[in-house]
Amino acid sequence: MSRFSFRRKRIAEENVPEKAIEAPKRRRLPVVQIDFNQPSHRRILTFGFLGLLLSGVIILVGGIKTYEYTESAEFCGQTCHVMTPEFVRFEESPHANVDCAMCHIGPGASFFIKSKIDGLKQVYAVMTDSYSRPIRSPVHDLRPARETCEECHAPTMFKDNIIKIIKHYDNDEANTPVQSTFILKMGGWQEEGGVREGIHWHISNPVYYIPADDQRQVILWVGMEQEDGTLKEFYSRDMLNMAWGSFVEEARAAGKVRQMDCIDCHNRTAHFIPPPEVVVDKSIAEGRISADLPFIRAKAVALLSNEYASSAEAYAAIDALADYYMRMQRRITSKDGDDQEYPPIFAKTYDFQAKVNASLDEIKRLYSETHFPEMRLNWKTNPNNARHNPFPGCFRCHDGKHVSLDENGNEVEVISVKCNLCHTVPIVGRGDDMLVEAPVVVGQVPPSHSDFSWTIEHRSVQDAQSEGCYDCHGQRFCSNGVCHNLSHPPDMLYSHAEEYRKRGGQVCYTCHQDVLCSRCHPGGIITNP
Repeated sequence: MSRFSFRRKRIAEENVPEKAIEAPKRRRLPVVQIDFNQPSHRRILTFGFLGLLLSGVIILVGGIKTYEYTESAEFCGQTCHVMTPEFVRFEESPHANVDCAMCHIGPGASFFIKSKIDGLKQVYAVMTDSYSRPIRSPVHDLRPARETCEECHAPTMFKDNIIKIIKHYDNDEANTPVQSTFILKMGGWQEEGGVREGIHWHISNPVYYIPADDQRQVILWVGMEQEDGTLKEFYSRDMLNMAWGSFVEEARAAGKVRQMDCIDCHNRTAHFIPPPEVVVDKSIAEGRISADLPFIRAKAVALLSNEYASSAEAYAAIDALADYYMRMQRRITSKDGDDQEYPPIFAKTYDFQAKVNASLDEIKRLYSETHFPEMRLNWKTNPNNARHNPFPGCFRCHDGKHVSLDENGNEVEVISVKCNLCHTVPIVGRGDDMLVEAPVVVGQVPPSHSDFSWTIEHRSVQDAQSEGCYDCHGQRFCSNGVCHNLSHPPDMLYSHAEEYRKRGGQVCYTCHQDVLCSRCHPGGIITNP
């Protein structure tokens, strides 16, 4: 019973008149009356409406700008220190004007929501210091390239051949320039003519594979889809001693069979960390490291190839190189005799010191952009598959070790190791012989050139036959001192490791390609024995 009812009952029992009962006062909302005839009312409504409209616009624009910022490369790379290495390399990549979300998230509300949920997990990992060091590649939950890369790069576009010129420097005292020239057969799919060839043949021909490791560097099985929809299967020879007939079905059931796309080769296209040889050669070519300093190429590459506990330790090691050149200067210029010959770099002390200091500053810059000790990340951590040196790249499959079998288990076919399917034989010029004619592909390639072994076998061509070579190559094509000045010792089979150390991989690579090492060395490709 309420207090009011109880009071009424008590008053009734005491014969109190009904009108003496006071009802509790009820609170009423204020009555707002709007009179459009009143100017003050009209002003209040007008300003109120404009205020609401302005607030809505601010909230809407702010929300859109906030969304755009959270999708930007600056937010992803600079807000979180964990992503600093990826952002540094991203700014040096061909995709520096593409926001991270375009590749890592892609369009669609569902993927946007998923990315934000994953982002919360990453924030938690940063707060608890439990994030991965380094950030590994590939990203296994990345959307297929068909939904990201192909938004800009049409898979049906056939690419013409391009001439590729790569400038190196030798590790000798003079830092001798070495230039490799060859033609890349880009190819692809020409829909009108039905042509499918070259490097981008893989885009239009469905290829599936099973990797053995998280970084997809060891390939156990390759399936190439035929015109009738069946698969031509190639097994790694390492699997032939196992139950090779069943592991494919087990992998397919576990979702481990992957269809090859752009990312399988261009896996570091936006975050590529070049090896020391590449960055040093580039800096020498651009004059930021002085080629006048004896052995500077070899010294710089050696410094950048080492691993250091911190950047401070690396910078100290680089600074120590100045002492090496100071000792060299004193040793050379202190010799008796006015007619003493010594490199011009030592003639003027000021120029010498300036070039040493500038070169060391450049080596430090290269270190800071290719080594990130805090994240345990450097050029060796995440392999780059777009090439085949210093990582296997194409040779993960094109290694002569993936074979197809018949129903009796006999080998029928091997995945091709013919390097000239993708590029011509490199023409190498060295020092004063830098100007060599680039290879020219004119018309149908002769049958004798179909195999890369023609690089070695063409020595048996007669003089009369060589006249026909000039129709495509020109008179100076054979002016290739790197190839034609070699003389292999009789015991080359056993001494080639030492010869490799002396001459460097650039020379051996011209004729043999690193892949051939794996024919004899079961441990894999030998990059620097």
